[in-house]
Amino acid sequence: MTGLVLALVFAGAMLLVVGSFVFINRRRLSAADAARIRVGDGGGILRSDVPLSILRDERVSDVKAINELLTGRNITLRLERELTHAGSRQKPGEFLLFTLLAGMIGLTIMQFLVGGLASLAGLLLAGVPWLLLKQRQTKRRRAFEMAFPDALDLMTNALRAGYSLQAAMEFTGREAAQPLRAEFLRFYDEQRLGVDVRTALMAMQERIGTEEARLFVTSLVLQRETGGNLVELLTNISNLIRERIKFQSNLETLTAEPKMSARVLAGMPFVMFGAIYSINAEYMKPLFEQPQGKFLMVYAFLSVVVGYFIMDKIASVDM
Repeated sequence: MTGLVLALVFAGAMLLVVGSFVFINRRRLSAADAARIRVGDGGGILRSDVPLSILRDERVSDVKAINELLTGRNITLRLERELTHAGSRQKPGEFLLFTLLAGMIGLTIMQFLVGGLASLAGLLLAGVPWLLLKQRQTKRRRAFEMAFPDALDLMTNALRAGYSLQAAMEFTGREAAQPLRAEFLRFYDEQRLGVDVRTALMAMQERIGTEEARLFVTSLVLQRETGGNLVELLTNISNLIRERIKFQSNLETLTAEPKMSARVLAGMPFVMFGAIYSINAEYMKPLFEQPQGKFLMVYAFLSVVVGYFIMDKIASVDM
């Protein structure tokens, strides 16, 4: 019965959030659909896969009260940058609302299961959206790293064929893989709309947020100011990035064993708990019925989570 109640509470909360989001953003969603219909699938003047607007939407939420509360704050600026690095079109206000919802759902579940002050541990569920955001950032960063050398080779070939920098960027954007394709095309569209090349390059670096992008943009800016062989410069950058990826792959191979050990050690308590409970449920009843047992379960769960993140941090090597 308790499980059914929890399932209904979770489903109701999700339906409420989705319904509220659609209702609040109904005008923006309908306008975006109409714009896509007018432009067509093939694109118009702006051929970027990411919908662009000449006027930047600086709102952090479509809800007026939340927008006024969060506008200009440091956490909002940081969150906006993190969402951009993850390739998310979500606004900071929407993300914070989902974080609050996740925390309330965790608190409700823990209140049903253990009750008391121990139920506050359910607020840790609010960290799930942040973990998913970091996962998306890692996946997108990895995609950029893998696509960058080939994109630079395309750009080098275009420059050798007599293309200008802007035309070479457009050619690379047409032929490169996602998500790099959208960024190159966005740079081309921005400078066609009158944005300075240096400003467009710095904005591109800020959106991508990787070391490879910083190296690429810095090299282009310095080359435009001091001169030099751009083709040779891009060739050297491409080779450097390939060597960096090769070294990173070797490093991941060396750290795979401690990371797997962390996963095994973190999963072992749950496996043992399930095995003992299936063999002798009466033996495990005090953990569910006694206040001390509920507290120990919460403490054990938090200890496993903290221990896993510590071991994973030790095994991770920043480059």
